[in-house]
Amino acid sequence: MKDVLLRNLDYISARQAQIFKRHEIVTVEDLLLSFPTKFDDYTIVSIKDALPEVPLTIAGVIQSKATVTNIKPKLTLMSFYADVEGRKIRVSIFNRHFLKNRIYYGVYVRLTGKFSANMKSFTAAEISFEEFSSNITPVFNIKGIKNAKVLEIKERVFEDFGDGIEEILPEEVRKRHNLISRYHAIKYINLPEETEEIKKAIRRIKFEELLLYQLKIKYLLYMRKNYPQGVAIEFDEKKVADFIASLPFRLTEDQSRAVEEILGDMASNFKMNRLLQGEVGSGKTVVAAICLYAAVTAGYQGAIMVPTEVLAQQHFQTFRELFENTDVNIQMLSASLSGKDRKTILEGLKNKTVDIVVGTHSLFGKDVVFEKLGLVVTDEEHRFGVKQRVSIVGKGHLIDHLKMSATPIPRTLAISVLGESDISVIRELPGQRKEPITKYLNYKDMDLVHEHIQNQIKSGRQVYVITPMIEESPVMELENATDIYEQFRERYSGICEVGLIHSRLKTAEKEEVMKKFQDNEIQILVSTSVIEVGVNVVNATTCVVLDADRFGIAQLHQMRGRVRRSDEQAYCFLVSDSEAETAVARLKLVEGNNDGFVLAEEDLIMRGPGDLFGERQTGNIPFKMADLVLDRELLLEADAEAEALINEGKLFTEEYAKLYEIVHKNYLEKKEFLD
Repeated sequence: MKDVLLRNLDYISARQAQIFKRHEIVTVEDLLLSFPTKFDDYTIVSIKDALPEVPLTIAGVIQSKATVTNIKPKLTLMSFYADVEGRKIRVSIFNRHFLKNRIYYGVYVRLTGKFSANMKSFTAAEISFEEFSSNITPVFNIKGIKNAKVLEIKERVFEDFGDGIEEILPEEVRKRHNLISRYHAIKYINLPEETEEIKKAIRRIKFEELLLYQLKIKYLLYMRKNYPQGVAIEFDEKKVADFIASLPFRLTEDQSRAVEEILGDMASNFKMNRLLQGEVGSGKTVVAAICLYAAVTAGYQGAIMVPTEVLAQQHFQTFRELFENTDVNIQMLSASLSGKDRKTILEGLKNKTVDIVVGTHSLFGKDVVFEKLGLVVTDEEHRFGVKQRVSIVGKGHLIDHLKMSATPIPRTLAISVLGESDISVIRELPGQRKEPITKYLNYKDMDLVHEHIQNQIKSGRQVYVITPMIEESPVMELENATDIYEQFRERYSGICEVGLIHSRLKTAEKEEVMKKFQDNEIQILVSTSVIEVGVNVVNATTCVVLDADRFGIAQLHQMRGRVRRSDEQAYCFLVSDSEAETAVARLKLVEGNNDGFVLAEEDLIMRGPGDLFGERQTGNIPFKMADLVLDRELLLEADAEAEALINEGKLFTEEYAKLYEIVHKNYLEKKEFLD
């Protein structure tokens, strides 16, 4: 089937073959595996079970000639009477005047549409004069070929090649999960005769997709650990322990466990691929610093890559303080560096006088060469694409990779999209930090917000005010940072200093504003979402988000996390006049919940994995029918099966040869890409 081209079949014209090709359908297998976008159900409903204004299909016998009324140009109304189970019903249908000659007494007719409120008249959307062998019609979105013709071609192709459909799931797996054969699944999805067949086909196809996906992910993890291709980093345990003991604070239990897990990976002979996730302010940066220091004690260099220069500058300052009493040489590489300074740092990386480098996308540059890179840390790793992460990890031989994210990962994504990674989680926050008090308000309540801001400033605290845009938009009526800055500067004149930061400012200007805010020379910082990631000002205790409906749940939670940096009570105001149900639901959810993992699950349900995690991270998930959100229960079932097949060694037996062939081929392709 894979090798049989549609263009070579005598019942498919050259034009049809070309149209199929435009839809990436070239072979017989492609055609049979192109599934319907929906199913039209023409099951005839008895008039006694019919409801007004509800779409349904009825059948009857025509009782009159048709009359056609021209309502306006290109809009006609055809009407006639039909006997439906002994009741005379007036039928109306638009723009079907060309069927007038087929409407006469005694003709059988099947009508799909809606009854009026009084059930005496019926407005049809579709009309048919034939009794179909099946009441279920698959609808294929093949523009250029009528659906009836696609069905006809599929029926012929299945008749000719259906016997060539190969089963890839062993019988014991099918029995265990109550699945029909692959042959019947493909037959029922393309040529169904009843609804029950479609349900069985959909379950089989979804399970197969999810199982294959989970097997591919878990096999990558299995091969990485059982057939290792890595370098064991033999760090100085005493130096690392002394460094941890010298910190001005004690690690939390979660931090200590994460350090132990990461150092264990580094000391192993397989390449580390671990995600460290935790709430904003949970102490991930300190964990990363300890692990980078461990790499340095083993004679390796380390790199930490971040998405913005503001965050890079902050990490650089934090690392300088943490490594103050060591001989570690740490430098920062960014696009704003002068040519001379950049050249000095590049030389230091090349001759290994620079031990750790903090950088942005600048680390991808071809001129960035390390003498002995051992550990790469990517902070807010979901903001980098797969190729970018591979690029930085590729700057050394068999490098360990630690990914960090303050966006809690829902379990669904953790076992699927991130299934080939080991995961460490920091849930516990340092100190005695209180849950932020979050309020969802309308703009009419802004006086209450201003009253709160003034009280906070009198208490010596600082405030973030966040807007969705930098400048006024001619298209959308949204608050923008520039106008809000001017309004706040006027309102708080003589009370406090107001600053402005956004992505269009030059790096030096951003750094100057952030330094003034960190030094409390600025008390109110008006910003776009540029402060969403990494900004750490302990004295800031209030966050006001204007037009909050324009941000996602994860963004709002991250912004709120910016004021959860001390033991002082933090506050977050979500201001929006939106009446959209989804927006209101989203804001109420954030208002009522501070648990990032709960919010992440809800965000996944509302937005889906593509929107939440980004295609750059999730990759092009190859599901034609399965859905990570809607099919979570089936995903868990497939995940457990995949786990068992690998752990129990069944995948490597002759009975599972077809599955193994698919999974191992994927591994070789992925390995080639990563290498």
